[in-house]
Amino acid sequence: MAQVTTNKSNLGRPAGSASDKVRGELINSARQHFLAREFKAVSVRQIAESAGVNGAMINYYFGGKKGLYLAMVDDVLNELDEALSGLRADSEITLADFGHSYSLVLARNPWWPNFMIREVLFSDGEVREAIVDRFGSIIGPKLFHLVQQEIDKGNYRDDLNPQLAIISFMGMTIFPFIARPLIEQVFGINLDEAMASTIAQHNQQLFMQGVAA
Repeated sequence: MAQVTTNKSNLGRPAGSASDKVRGELINSARQHFLAREFKAVSVRQIAESAGVNGAMINYYFGGKKGLYLAMVDDVLNELDEALSGLRADSEITLADFGHSYSLVLARNPWWPNFMIREVLFSDGEVREAIVDRFGSIIGPKLFHLVQQEIDKGNYRDDLNPQLAIISFMGMTIFPFIARPLIEQVFGINLDEAMASTIAQHNQQLFMQGVAA
């Protein structure tokens, strides 16, 4: 009699579109928990229960809580990277392109700015280093290249410090979304995607007054 073998590691694991759905639900659940509490205070069980799945799914999809945590970060950075890569097929991306795309990402992910402040500025350890590494490897070099190429082309002042210019530009881009409740209540501005585009254009005009050759 032939022996039937079963791959127990695959039992109960969704496939295809169901698999993508479970992965997305876990990330959404994790996002809610990690926004409310720091990394150490959130358990795998809490995330899984909120997502309505077995806790083993977190290990299966992400290799553990840290992997799930970083997948949240990757989702936002990948969204930005995809937006930039799809902007212009026949020319290089400009700093204005980046500012506009990032503003839209911030409008669609209102949890992201304050999450980054809490996890990068007010936390420490391995998780923070992983976030800094991901953000730095994807965003940092791209921004530096964008500013440097404008200097090389003669579009920006030749005495401009690319790193300081990036700090100023990122501050202008991110601050409205960090201060979202204050801005929306005091100025009556709804920071939706349309307003994000308007702010991005406004920031670009202000920025260019200081960096243009």
